[in-house]
Amino acid sequence: MTETEIQGAPQNAPQDAPERVRKKPEWRRRMRVARWRGIREIHHKEVVEYIRGEGELTGRYIFMTVMSCGIAILGLLLSSPAVIIGAMLISPLMGPIMLMGFSLAILDLAALRRAVISLAIGSAVALATAFLIVFVSPLTEVTTEILARTRPNFFDLLVAVFSGFAGGYAVIHRKGETIVGVAIATALMPPLAVTGYGLATGHFLFAGGAFFLFMTNLLAIALSVTILARFYGFGERHSPKHAAWQNALIVSVFLALSIPLGLSLRDIAYEARVRDVAREAMAAPFEGLEVRISDFDVTFPRAGDHRIAVRATVLTPERVPAAEAQLAEQLSERFRRSVGVTLDQLIIDDDIGSERARLAAVAESSFGAPMRAQMAQIEAAAADRRTDRELRAAFPFGLAAADINPSARRAVFSAAPTEGVSLSAFRRLEAGLQRNYADWEIRVDPPKAEFAPLVFSGDGADLGAGHADAIADIVWALSRWSVKAVDIVVFLPTANAAASFNEASIGHRRASAIGAELARSGVAYTITGEFRTTGNAAQDREVALRRANEILIRPSAD
Repeated sequence: MTETEIQGAPQNAPQDAPERVRKKPEWRRRMRVARWRGIREIHHKEVVEYIRGEGELTGRYIFMTVMSCGIAILGLLLSSPAVIIGAMLISPLMGPIMLMGFSLAILDLAALRRAVISLAIGSAVALATAFLIVFVSPLTEVTTEILARTRPNFFDLLVAVFSGFAGGYAVIHRKGETIVGVAIATALMPPLAVTGYGLATGHFLFAGGAFFLFMTNLLAIALSVTILARFYGFGERHSPKHAAWQNALIVSVFLALSIPLGLSLRDIAYEARVRDVAREAMAAPFEGLEVRISDFDVTFPRAGDHRIAVRATVLTPERVPAAEAQLAEQLSERFRRSVGVTLDQLIIDDDIGSERARLAAVAESSFGAPMRAQMAQIEAAAADRRTDRELRAAFPFGLAAADINPSARRAVFSAAPTEGVSLSAFRRLEAGLQRNYADWEIRVDPPKAEFAPLVFSGDGADLGAGHADAIADIVWALSRWSVKAVDIVVFLPTANAAASFNEASIGHRRASAIGAELARSGVAYTITGEFRTTGNAAQDREVALRRANEILIRPSAD
């Protein structure tokens, strides 16, 4: 194959091109003339040589791939779009993918092979980088940025197509390659990092969805570049057979990608509609009552004809017994499939109605009662209301429910889960409110969550000052939850360690010291040994080493 054939593009348009299209519609003639003029302005040989150089596998390419993926996975774990975008600015993936697209256009199989090798090695390096960072990271929670890249749809395909066209245009005209490279890297590096995250944490469904998104974007970008390269005359001199082969390949790949992604987009749109309708329907059984909806969640089955599960917490002044059945029937009829509804009704009584009735009674009797008694009653009601507002304003954290009874001088706050707020902070808040409102009985119920483990140092089993404070916080929370018994859990390093777990072991002695402190506060306890396996021997060893000095207090299931 000659150099002219490799470049594939005529450097000058045929002189008789306008003659051949003279009998065709005017708009088609103008488009062909404009295309030939655009082709003549492109230096095809220089473009191809530039792309071949950018797509080579080099040490810089490997280094920048590691740096880009490292920043990307940290941004995903932190759920920080700004950090993720920063990773895209240094990603080197544009070079090999441009080489893949242009080599398909000019049928340069040697260049195509080099591009595939570069992408394969770069992808493997990125996966290894993400895997190692997540494996050693203490922060492995699933974030919204991670979830957004585990379920690709047709819109993701369109993003990749537009990125490919923009990248091909920038390279052909040698303008704005860096900026367009950010868009291309955005479509490739985050899904690759999420794939490594899924493999490291055992979320294989996440890993599969993210890798499918990566391959979708990779193929869509490369083929979009091929289409644009063909439009600008790269590979123009190939035979009709080669052109037909290219066209068939491009159409087949796009069809193969469009069908599952289109179905996924349909499912996402359906689920969004179900969530909106279900949320709007939540208040229907509570007609006439002032209610609030919190902790709303809808779970959709991924296989079979299982029912949709709707769960919500309703803050209501009055319990409606048939609310779940009514909602389930209404939603099942609306969606024409089985819907299960679970409602947690939290009763909130702010004494608003009784206070209004009390003020009304005072007003009605004002003409028959002494003025001083009327004023005293009105002032007392106003003071109660002010205290109510002050108490609510004094609670700085999220509030799930509040029961404030001014006449009994009693207030109970049910705290909502608040990130970063410890059990000790809720306890100190209760003590502070009690000091500020000495004539009131103040109670703060902390949100139910697993207690932080008690950590020992060295080989000792004695409790330190920090342990005593932590146990006091736990005893306080157990009393607020009306829990009378707990399990004191000692983490075992292996499954076989249970046989040697006895009163002489260091873990059992530490648990006994904690249990003695709990017993003084009237909390019954049971000491148990527990071994958890992840299915990965290396990870099990790491977990066992980290938990060797930890003791966990857990409310008993009974």
